[in-house]
Amino acid sequence: MNRRLLGICCSPRKGQTTFKAMQVCLAAAEEVSDQIETCILELAGRDVKPCVACGTCKEGLTCSIQDDFCDLIPMIADDAVKGIIIGTPVYLCCMTAQCKAFLDRSAMLRRNGWLLRNRVGGVFAVGGVRNGGQELTVQAVRAAMLCHDMICIGDGKPTAHLGGTAYSGCEGGIEADVPGLETVRNLGRRVAEVALMLPATSSREPDGGIRQVLQKG
Repeated sequence: MNRRLLGICCSPRKGQTTFKAMQVCLAAAEEVSDQIETCILELAGRDVKPCVACGTCKEGLTCSIQDDFCDLIPMIADDAVKGIIIGTPVYLCCMTAQCKAFLDRSAMLRRNGWLLRNRVGGVFAVGGVRNGGQELTVQAVRAAMLCHDMICIGDGKPTAHLGGTAYSGCEGGIEADVPGLETVRNLGRRVAEVALMLPATSSREPDGGIRQVLQKG
């Protein structure tokens, strides 16, 4: 059975540098094994509002905020997803507002059965300058993954640091960032390698809340 890797692009701009880097990342992951399949989810154009700490999700897999986030739950919580790679641009040395809102809202998945527990988690960041906060941004997103009890990994050998760190401001754009894209490729490969170590299926049964969301989807 295939292991699915979900790439989540947290840029407000659809199809731009973060998306291009994600394509590179997931293409490298697919090269690892024919048991790896990939899917990209872009937050650009989706209405994902910030968490308001209302506590509704403590009572079940539901939210008081009526926006696009709940429609994403079936894709994120699907048991076929063994790895999640988050890619975000760097804004003022940290993740985008879209990324932070998405991560804050994902607390509902922790509160309702730890739905992301034991998934493989990887992160890459794209900066407009070479040393503009990519590693700090990667660390911030990884911290959220650890709160979900995910299996956080870096970009693996031979670069083997916190994750992918790319630069979009060079002449020729991100496609010309050879060393940066190497870390992004290595991240994709490493996420795939670890995902293949996980069982193809899980004994976890979705609760009634997620069943309703899945049926709705």
